[in-house]
Amino acid sequence: EEIIFPPYDANQLRDILQERAKTAFKPNVLEETVIPLCAAYAAQEHGDARRALDLLRVSGELSERSKSAKVLEMHVRQAQDKIETDRIVEVVKTLPTQSKLVLLSAVMLNNIGDSNITTGEAYNIYKQMCRIIGIDILTQRRVTDLISELDMLGILNATVVSKGRYGRTKEIALSVPTESTSRVLFEDYRLKQLEGFRPPSQTKLYA
Repeated sequence: EEIIFPPYDANQLRDILQERAKTAFKPNVLEETVIPLCAAYAAQEHGDARRALDLLRVSGELSERSKSAKVLEMHVRQAQDKIETDRIVEVVKTLPTQSKLVLLSAVMLNNIGDSNITTGEAYNIYKQMCRIIGIDILTQRRVTDLISELDMLGILNATVVSKGRYGRTKEIALSVPTESTSRVLFEDYRLKQLEGFRPPSQTKLYA
C-alpha cells in the first residue's frame, strides 16, 4: 500500500532530511547547502517529502559514482535534473501512439537542427511517419490539440507567434532530452520501424 505524505514546507522538509541524513550518511559528508537545497526543490514540488528524500538519495548516489569525498550542491542539481528526466521518460512511455508520433516529429526536426519548429512542419513529418507505419492521419487541428497536451505535460513548450501575412502559428521547443526521449519512443514496436527515417530539410511552412 502506498504511503501518502502530507505537504510540508521547506523548514519541515529540512528537519526530515536531517533525520534521514543521520542514518544514511557518515558525519560531515554532506556539504552544508545540500539539505537546504533538497528541501527547497521539494517545497516547490508541492512540499513532497518523498521527492525530498529521493533527491537526497540520488545526490548521494551521484556523489559516490563521481568518487567525490562529499555530497556537493552540484550533485543535488544533477539529481534534480535526473529525477525530472526519469519522470518525463515514464510519462512518454504511457503516451498514446498518436501523441508519440507528434512528439517524435518534433524530436526529429530538432535533430536536423530546426530549433524553431512550427506546427505545420511537425504536421508534415507526422503525416509522412503515419503513412510509413500505416496509422490513420489525424487532422492538423487535432494534432495541434495533442501538441497543447504535450505542452501541459511539460514535454514540449508551445508558444503562439505571429508570422505577419502568414497569420499565427505555434512554435514548438522540446523540454526533454532528445536522446533519452528517442530511445523511449523507439521502444514502442509501432514506432520501431521509424528508427531509420530522416525528415528532409524543409523550407519554413507557416501553418
